[in-house]
Amino acid sequence: MDDAVKVILKKLDDIDSRLKGLETPGSAPSTGPVEKAKKIERDSLFHKAVEAMDKVEELSSKQLSESLKIDVKRAEAILDQMEAAGLGTCYMKEV
Repeated sequence: MDDAVKVILKKLDDIDSRLKGLETPGSAPSTGPVEKAKKIERDSLFHKAVEAMDKVEELSSKQLSESLKIDVKRAEAILDQMEAAGLGTCYMKEV
């Protein structure tokens, strides 16, 4: 095998082990201070909100509140939970 191929394979193995360490926290050596991620409690209507978001391109808190028949503040909280989960990164909050 060529030396360049060996170097690439070694780097790929290193990347793979780092990724596995990210999947199972605590198994990989820490390179700095690690903050424990806060577990975000999800609203009981979280899954219905995801379904509502799948039906439209953009979703405002007012649209979600009307769709789920809830108040706007609760809809904003659900949209924040969706954003934290990586499901909806851009939405409009009603002012």
